Amino acid sequence: MRTIKEGNRVQLICEAKLDTGELCYKNDKTNPIEIIVGEGKFFPPIEKALQDMAEGQSKVVTLEPEDAFGPHMNDLVIKVPRSVFNPDANVTLEVGSRVKIDAPTGRSFVGTIVAMDDQTFTLDLNHQLAGKRLVVNVIVLSIAEEQVHS
Repeated sequence: MRTIKEGNRVQLICEAKLDTGELCYKNDKTNPIEIIVGEGKFFPPIEKALQDMAEGQSKVVTLEPEDAFGPHMNDLVIKVPRSVFNPDANVTLEVGSRVKIDAPTGRSFVGTIVAMDDQTFTLDLNHQLAGKRLVVNVIVLSIAEEQVHS
């Protein structure tokens, strides 16, 4: 039976839930996640857990916030004047809305409106899953040797 080793290209089905049980991500066989184990482009604790798994096997991995989307950083919760939003834009501006703002530097940021008053919006620019523990069920669909191109 072939098992996963570093450098293998693997296809996965993943289901991620918050530790409260709320589903936050799920894919299926028609849309697998494909990674090369050991490249470090996926969550490292999951890549480590995949070692020695075989096709069809599943495993549950708990990701602490620092291993997933990082801690929730209070510095990324900011107040912005209502004037930063174009009143003609087709955007719902209410608590819970995800909005994009353009900074004077030319960078764009996406945030969630967490509070608002007559003059300002309070935006949380953290990733929506920052500060959250994730419980991920991983199923190995396929294992292939990675081809090294020279």
